[in-house]
Amino acid sequence: MEKLQAAIEIARKKREAERGEPAVSAPAPAAPDAAAVPPASPDSGTPDTDALWQALPEADLDRATLVRSRILSQSASHESTPFDVLRTKILYQMRQNGWRRLAITSPLPKCGKTTAAVNLALALGRQPELRSMLFDFDLRAPAVAEKLGLDRPPSIAPLLRGERAFADHGRRIGPNLALALSGEAQTDPTRLLMADTTRDTLARIQGDYAPDIMIFDLPSILIGDDARAFLQHVDCALILARADQTRYGDFDSCEREVGEYTNVLGVVLNAYRHGDGRVDAEGGGTVAGQSHG
Repeated sequence: MEKLQAAIEIARKKREAERGEPAVSAPAPAAPDAAAVPPASPDSGTPDTDALWQALPEADLDRATLVRSRILSQSASHESTPFDVLRTKILYQMRQNGWRRLAITSPLPKCGKTTAAVNLALALGRQPELRSMLFDFDLRAPAVAEKLGLDRPPSIAPLLRGERAFADHGRRIGPNLALALSGEAQTDPTRLLMADTTRDTLARIQGDYAPDIMIFDLPSILIGDDARAFLQHVDCALILARADQTRYGDFDSCEREVGEYTNVLGVVLNAYRHGDGRVDAEGGGTVAGQSHG
């Protein structure tokens, strides 16, 4: 694991030097008293927006099902701590830059990106002053509904084509976390993700519901063009790598690809194995090259 971290850091500094940029190993973490409770968004909380959120049908979650899927952040606990730390760091960096749209991806499948995306969304949902949205945009293999133990949702394609309102498609967990679930695998998702209608639909949802953060669970970068087709529509991306699986060359290619389309917010090194043999829960690990816990 240490070799992977060192290689990641060396490659990043080399690319920054080639571009003439200052070498920065990682975003500075927020001070606990500054970012643990972010200030409320100035454009949230209007009566019309409140009514739209209240009108979304609420989804009931079963804790036992969540635990089996390694979804651990519905409530604050020792198990939720890695995702709470990730939430705080992400919020701090996105607030500093005025960003609202975050993509989550990985070099290859089975790195834990969907598990991390769902846990992050639920951790954000526990922040009462924030409104968050989670979009299942892994359209060839949608899995967010399954992770949450929800019934198979309808296809997300009519929503993205502007044929269905978000009010008729979205679900809500608690008062301030909305879901845009995908239940039917798409045979040509790249065309849908690149379409002007998708861009316009997301702009309309963002304008109507005024979320503080929009999370997009994207496909893995190195298995096709789907993620590349959409990264231009987000402000930043978080990359999930798996300590016992991801090869450095695959990670390096993934980071280069993501960096061509948007800002790389950081890296989560998943399945970190401690010296005593313990392994962090999915989604835990390192953020932007810094060791976790």
